[in-house]
Amino acid sequence: MTTCNECASFFPLEDDPSTGDCVQRVVDPRQAYYKAKPVEDATDASKCDQFKKK
Repeated sequence: MTTCNECASFFPLEDDPSTGDCVQRVVDPRQAYYKAKPVEDATDASKCDQFKKK
């Protein structure tokens, strides 16, 4: 099982490394920006289509 902690898009929080943000770059016709969502490091990432191995 792969976890969010093994993903290149996972950035742990300084005060609590067991949680962090999943940061994705989004490009639309007018601009590029980043989306972040809070996740636990042990969350199952096997079905995530954005998963990239560190």
